[in-house]
Amino acid sequence: MDTIWRWRMLILDRLGVASDGAFAGIVEIDEAYQRESRKGSREWVRHAQNPAQHPRPPRHQWHVYESGLAKMQRGHSRWQLPLLTITDRSGNRFLERIKNRSIVVIDAALSPVVATDAILCTDGAAAYSRFSSKTGMIHHVVSNKPGRRVTQKAFHIQNVNSLHERYGKFIELFRGPASKYLERYLRWFLLRSKLEPEAAFRRVMDS
Repeated sequence: MDTIWRWRMLILDRLGVASDGAFAGIVEIDEAYQRESRKGSREWVRHAQNPAQHPRPPRHQWHVYESGLAKMQRGHSRWQLPLLTITDRSGNRFLERIKNRSIVVIDAALSPVVATDAILCTDGAAAYSRFSSKTGMIHHVVSNKPGRRVTQKAFHIQNVNSLHERYGKFIELFRGPASKYLERYLRWFLLRSKLEPEAAFRRVMDS
């Protein structure tokens, strides 16, 4: 199994850029979240064996939180890694980890890839409103409330939500890969999603 994993990492490391670099027309933007993982790390063991030489890890192991022995922050804490997701109606896709959802980070990620005459469809995050205001783009804010996700027939984030659903099923098979390798898995998923029609993808993942 260790050999298979090493070959997988070697192959994934050789994959080229998977995210598309230009989005125009109606552009949907949202984020998914991936729980931070230190799979394979021995930092907890080393700290327990020699606290003076090895500092305490920045968090407990996940099973400690799940057992109720320690409380985790509610909502999206710093241990939930944001994955910026962009799609447009031409089928272009972007899925990459970002540092946070701040205005500066979102602006830096969107400016190089989203056309200035695009029409944005997003949730109500302030960063998207600031970005659209700065660029003069038309911006449709899609409600997160059930049954109110479409402002008008053409303006929604259903494509990006569908991509999130597919990503969730894909990454679940690997039981939380170590975060230091997450970019490789994101590239793998995007390349695979472009090669497989959604109907075929669903059949494979559900089998």
